[in-house]
Amino acid sequence: MNYSDALMYVLGGLALFLFGINMLSDSLKAVAGNKLKVIIEKSTNTPLKGVLVGILLTVAIQSSSGATVLTIGLLRAGLMTFSQSVGIIMGANIGTTVTSFVIGLPVADYGPIMLAIGMVMHFFKRKKIKHIGGAIFGLGMLFYGLKTMEAGLKPLAATSQAESMFVSFSKNWFLGTIFGTFFTTVVQSSSASIGVLQKLYALNAEGISSIQLTGAVPILLGANIGTTVTAFIASIGGNKDSKRAALIHVMFNLIAATLFLGVLLPYEALIQYIEDRFLHPYSMLTIAFAHAIQNIVTAILLFGFIKYLIRFVKWVIKDDRVERLPEEVFDEKLIDESPVLALEFVNKGILYMGSIVKEYFDLTRAYSFKEKAKLVEEADGLEMLIDTYDEKLHDYLIKISRVGLDRYNSRRLSEVSTPIRDFERIGDLTNIVEFFEDRYQESQFLSVDGTSDLNQLYGRVGNDAR
Repeated sequence: MNYSDALMYVLGGLALFLFGINMLSDSLKAVAGNKLKVIIEKSTNTPLKGVLVGILLTVAIQSSSGATVLTIGLLRAGLMTFSQSVGIIMGANIGTTVTSFVIGLPVADYGPIMLAIGMVMHFFKRKKIKHIGGAIFGLGMLFYGLKTMEAGLKPLAATSQAESMFVSFSKNWFLGTIFGTFFTTVVQSSSASIGVLQKLYALNAEGISSIQLTGAVPILLGANIGTTVTAFIASIGGNKDSKRAALIHVMFNLIAATLFLGVLLPYEALIQYIEDRFLHPYSMLTIAFAHAIQNIVTAILLFGFIKYLIRFVKWVIKDDRVERLPEEVFDEKLIDESPVLALEFVNKGILYMGSIVKEYFDLTRAYSFKEKAKLVEEADGLEMLIDTYDEKLHDYLIKISRVGLDRYNSRRLSEVSTPIRDFERIGDLTNIVEFFEDRYQESQFLSVDGTSDLNQLYGRVGNDAR
């Protein structure tokens, strides 16, 4: 195989790997559905539980960024504290290391079988079976991409240029860290960059002089920094909480890299001992253990400093929005003390829900005329918030009614349920977003007359909303 063909194998395999891991994540999220939201909301009343939920959630959906998006949605809804969200982000960083262990297991040869099983399941009518099939297909594509990459990496790693580069990484930790950061930023996936690193390291076992552990560890540390760049870029233009979550993520991995670079030699010695004692030489699992130890130790060390991290982030990114959800909304103690006052705070909650609906309407209008993938993700988050408020406010009203109100306030309680129901129906605007998403995928765009008519319709609705 010549070098150009080998490079195409590496790039093609990397593309298949990224496609597979994205499909795996999307399918697992579709299987779980709204249950993920309920699990997060009800299981994160302490930072420790937040860490555990973050680990389990990321393992379940194979996406630390997906776990962060769900967390930000609940954070904006006022259904968890910021300290709990930090716990989930820490846990997500631990959960994402599971992918490295999956890659390191000797199951890559079964990739084509997984592809076949997933494809067959895709033809089933039941959505759940389809999504499970999509997850199996994505996992198979992940392994097939790794095998394809391996075929291209072997001849490339055997070149004198590659050998010289590997020697430089082994001698210069700074160069390795920068390379890991840059490569992960380019491919937009720490799982992909670590997967490539695992394959390169394993080539040594086949007699190909590739990267050694002293060069691999700094690259691994850089990969963890690089994955935060992706999250930080994604948060630009987002709300305050999304920027805070991205900053927490950046701080977590920067601190981790700094700590382990400070004890690089004993850290490498520990990983080498684990390989010598429990694994075979140049095992891909060696890199997986290095990745896991780094994130687990950092989470343990920083757990006691969560409140200080929160203070710093809130100091750096200050609130500039006046309309915030009152803390008293959903406070069940207030119902016993003063049900009438609790009813007043329900009105404030409805107004806040209305502001979210208005934001959702503006987003839908923007997406109707211009395709922008980020708007689809924001629409999903806002729709989740609206559904959550519908459920929470109705449950809270039922609890108020059980306490007992006079005739006037009982009538008020019945009246306030109407706008909640109306807002929830407006929240079905997600169907419009899905409609245009399908049109964009099929390259079907509005005509001049269609654009004019839709503009008038949105204008009429928008004026009424004001």
